[in-house]
Amino acid sequence: MKQLVESLSLGSGAILVAILSVAIVWLLSSVVPQRLRVLWVVIEPLVLAYCLYWSPVWLGADASEYGVWKFIVVIWFLAGFFPSAVLVLILQKRRAK
Repeated sequence: MKQLVESLSLGSGAILVAILSVAIVWLLSSVVPQRLRVLWVVIEPLVLAYCLYWSPVWLGADASEYGVWKFIVVIWFLAGFFPSAVLVLILQKRRAK
């Protein structure tokens, strides 16, 4: 598992976060009230990017190697945020009809 997460590049990690974020936000959109959807669009990609970034350290990798690359969390967050936000907008328009 650690090797799999460590092998993620900037692009492949962004794609993974985007796909998982859209899937999770879509599932949450059917369960949570409409007012909380906007909150999930922000929180879920951030938590997912943070956990994906630090998971090698949690699995035993040396933490000193990861401090330099913290900007990746922001890039992965944005990769998950924008598709999730578009999904929520689409779902809101579909339910308004």
